[in-house]
Amino acid sequence: MNPLGKLLLVLQPLRDAIANLSERDQRTLRFGGIAVGVILILGSLATLNEKASAAEQRVAQRQAQIADLPMRLAELRRAARLGAGANLPLLTLARQAGELAGAVPEVEAGADGSAKLQLSAVPFDAVLELVANLEAAKVDIQRVRIDAAGAGRVNASLELAPRRT
Repeated sequence: MNPLGKLLLVLQPLRDAIANLSERDQRTLRFGGIAVGVILILGSLATLNEKASAAEQRVAQRQAQIADLPMRLAELRRAARLGAGANLPLLTLARQAGELAGAVPEVEAGADGSAKLQLSAVPFDAVLELVANLEAAKVDIQRVRIDAAGAGRVNASLELAPRRT
């Protein structure tokens, strides 16, 4: 006997019991069954919708994390090149940051542990790279002065405070 035939045999006593009910009770039972079915379907859809929304939020968070990875990797590489964990003196950090940016900086020490960094006729992009390198090394830049020095080149002067922790 097939599984459907077995199910019909099991349900036969239930069918007989429903057939013995009055017409009004049978109608109430039908409407009640329909109501229970609708409630189950709506409950399932609501649960499914909540799970889909949660999954969409997780995907959006992961996409944002993935978008940040190149920037974080660049910061980590920059910090490693600068020796950010080595507690280097400010003058050494400033000189290294300038060299990493492709410039030959002039560095002067200040009396309070500060430093003054001067760059002559360097590409503007090199100044931006220098600022990024200094930020990665957690050096505070107190003042920046940039003057045009020709086509795409600038003279820059930066006053630096000691590293922040």
